Formats: sequence, C-alpha cells, structure tokens
Amino acid sequence: MSRVERQPCWVLHRTPWRESSLLAEVFSAQMGRLGLVARGARGARSPWRGLIEPFVPLEAGWSRRGEMGTLMELEPIGDAIRLTGRALWCGLYANELLLRLTARDDPAPELFAAYTELLLGMNTELELGLILRRFELSVLEALGVVPDLATEADGSRAVLAEGLYQVRPESGPVAASRPGSDVFEGRLLLALAAGRLDDAELARAARPLTRLLLDHQLGGRLLHTRSLFQRRTAATGGPRGETQ
Repeated sequence: MSRVERQPCWVLHRTPWRESSLLAEVFSAQMGRLGLVARGARGARSPWRGLIEPFVPLEAGWSRRGEMGTLMELEPIGDAIRLTGRALWCGLYANELLLRLTARDDPAPELFAAYTELLLGMNTELELGLILRRFELSVLEALGVVPDLATEADGSRAVLAEGLYQVRPESGPVAASRPGSDVFEGRLLLALAAGRLDDAELARAARPLTRLLLDHQLGGRLLHTRSLFQRRTAATGGPRGETQ
C-alpha cells in the first residue's frame, strides 16, 4: 500500500457509493487524475460533507492499493469558486475534457496549473472564450498532439500570414484554395504557433480549430456538456455560444 501526503487537487466528478460514501475523480497537482473512495463522506457528521464538489480548491491525502485510492485527509485551501450561467457550463465542459482525454496516473503539473488558471479566470473580467481557448490548447499540448502550425505538413514551406490552410489534425497545415470548415488563415496559425492567444477576436477565430483538434482526439465520442449547452441555447433562443 502506498501513501500520498496532502497535495492540491480539484474534484472533477463524484458519485454516491453505498450508503454514505462517494466515488470521486480528482485531478491533482503532482499525480494527475485518479479515482478515490471517500468513505462516509455523505454522512451527517462527516467533516468532508459538502467539500467533495467540483470547483472547490482542496488539499487531499490518500492511501492506495490497486486502481482506486482511499481518501485519508481533506481540507479546503480557499473558497469555492461560484460559477453561474455560461461560466458554469465552461467549467463543466473543462472537467469533461479532462475526464475524457487524460489518463489516470499521468502527472501533468502544467495542465493542472492551466486548469486552475481557467477556474480563477472565469470570475474576472477576462473574456470566457479567450480563457477557454487557452485551456483547450493546454490540454492538446499536454497530450502532445498539437501539429506544427508554422510549417506546411510536408515540411517544405513556412505558413504565410496571408495564406489559407486546411489543418489536418495528424499532420498539420496544407495550402488551400478556398474556405472551408477546416480551413484557417495563416495569420491565425502563426499566432497560435507563437503562443499569442491574447485577445477575444483571435479566440473566436481559434474556436473551430481547437474544436477540430479536440474532436479528433475524442474519436467520435460526444461531449455531454457540449450537447446540453447547445440544446439549452436553442431552447432559450439565446445566441449560439462562442465558448464550447
């Protein structure tokens, strides 16, 4: 049996288990994503009652023998992040991306930092689409699947700012002669290649590209948060989102 001392983590998802316990999927700073059993956490006298929730900054310690760990220590290290409206949908979407695309027991400290930055940024004046695009790119970078966007796929020519390029998720940009759903301006590709995602207009232009790359990694699996958000938007007659 191994024991892990307390370290920062976020709860991505939790479900009731047995009479008073919880099964929690958490994302930790040094250990990556892992599953924990929180015994008695739903009990009326449990000090953990109400803490094992998404968007609450926590420190946790656990013991482990096999695939699932057992929660041993838990303490909040800040106030719960109160998300409402579009920000809540974005937070749930980010959680689902991590659940679908990251592997258990794969440390990703830079992605943990990017996720923390996303949650903290959603309660500021920053544009939601901008901080969400940055997070999506962090997910793709952590997976090692962002193609070289500054060079054509065959490696023969540099991408030109004034050019149009079809982006193939597995290989990169290919010169295109006409617009399309997978065709992007060279200036966008060059900005992303240089890490310059710094304004809302650029974030809006990047949305179809990050979606293309993420959908390729999802392999046809649907994101529940995305489909629910789209149905909700259609039902309320609101503007189609520029976030997910």
